[in-house]
Amino acid sequence: MQFLIGLGCFVAVLAFYYYVLYSPKQHDDWDKLPTLSEYLDKYPECKISDDENAKCYSCGSDKVIFQPLTSHSDPRYKHICLSCSKILFKTKSITS
Repeated sequence: MQFLIGLGCFVAVLAFYYYVLYSPKQHDDWDKLPTLSEYLDKYPECKISDDENAKCYSCGSDKVIFQPLTSHSDPRYKHICLSCSKILFKTKSITS
């Protein structure tokens, strides 16, 4: 009986990780985003002096924030224009 309870807890933890922390839907959406270099290849006019950021292609704003994909410990980031809310490109933390 204890084995079944332990197994159930293990399965619950794995399901929580997969569907909440890993989030396959969000990962697939993130995977489709361009990297910063791909974004700048497509929109060279968006290059700014900061080598780790860019302007928005849609509204031209340089107010671009980055947000972790799922939680603060997630190394995957999406960069979002603060003015028009467009998701622009993806990056990954170098500490991952």
